[in-house]
Amino acid sequence: MPGSQRTIVVIHPGGLGDVLLSIDAMAVMRSAFPQHKMILLAGSEVGHLLGQCGVIDQSLPIESSRLSALFSGRALSSDLQQDLLRRCDLVVGWMSDHDGLIRRTLQEFGIPRVILQSPASTEGPHQSERFLQTLQGEFPGDARAPLRLHLPEQVLQSGADALRVIGIEQAAPLIVCHPGSGSRHKCVRADTWGTLIQGCRARKLMPVVVLGSADEQAEMAIRGQSLPELPILRPRSVTMLAAILAQAQGYIGHDSGVTHLAALLGVPTVAMFGPTDEQRWAPRGVHVAVVRGENCMCANWDAVRACTEKSCLKVKPNEVFKALDAIDFRYHRVTNS
Repeated sequence: MPGSQRTIVVIHPGGLGDVLLSIDAMAVMRSAFPQHKMILLAGSEVGHLLGQCGVIDQSLPIESSRLSALFSGRALSSDLQQDLLRRCDLVVGWMSDHDGLIRRTLQEFGIPRVILQSPASTEGPHQSERFLQTLQGEFPGDARAPLRLHLPEQVLQSGADALRVIGIEQAAPLIVCHPGSGSRHKCVRADTWGTLIQGCRARKLMPVVVLGSADEQAEMAIRGQSLPELPILRPRSVTMLAAILAQAQGYIGHDSGVTHLAALLGVPTVAMFGPTDEQRWAPRGVHVAVVRGENCMCANWDAVRACTEKSCLKVKPNEVFKALDAIDFRYHRVTNS
């Protein structure tokens, strides 16, 4: 891109799911600034994925030491001043700035519009709408967000290759299962997963488990269910995870970033919810079904942690199977090209 191109900068310190929930707001900004280069400061993994999908033009890892000065209100290094802020017309940061240090640092560069607001301070039925509300009054209201993420062909092929390495050739519809989450308090019981995986096999479906680096407890739970020859994959990156998910004809998971990723790729998704509010946090789309146990009666997250009953997570496998059975696998391609 030309060296003189103007930029907009988006700062998002959240995890995978939080960043994916903000894609609608990013699309609104891109529509309002079609000639600008969009730069995202976020986790390196999700930033790389959104760059591959064309949601943004460039990503910078928010965990980089080069950016630490920005968030502490100190002067930035000269290369960042030139590349990141000198040509910037808008900064949107989904974060708190209680003492105003970040805003003052940015305004010293002459950036005409700086929006720093945590979506937690807004109101709205769904989290994606809360990100949009932080932009209220700044952009046209008729902009449309993309319905799904589109992976480049070479990325899709890497997912097919990863499955082929473990002997999966797609003879049966592939169901990707993610038994983990950002919190163990959002995960159903291990024996529920055992029933779900056995039920997939009984329906002539091919269950494959994906695990992330923080899913040690989930892995122990799955391995304790005595499920012979269960394929387990540990994608080396979020982009590789997306490539594998894109091969699936169905997905089962909890309230997690992986579940949001599956839904954004257009994979028919069954999301199992418990203590969190699906009206606010569930992925959206006609291809998404939410199942849950009883209504959660815990007043706050401390109560959720202390709760031993977890009746809200007593998901009935039959409800999950009902959602799976509604999928017509003949009309879902192996890849999301």
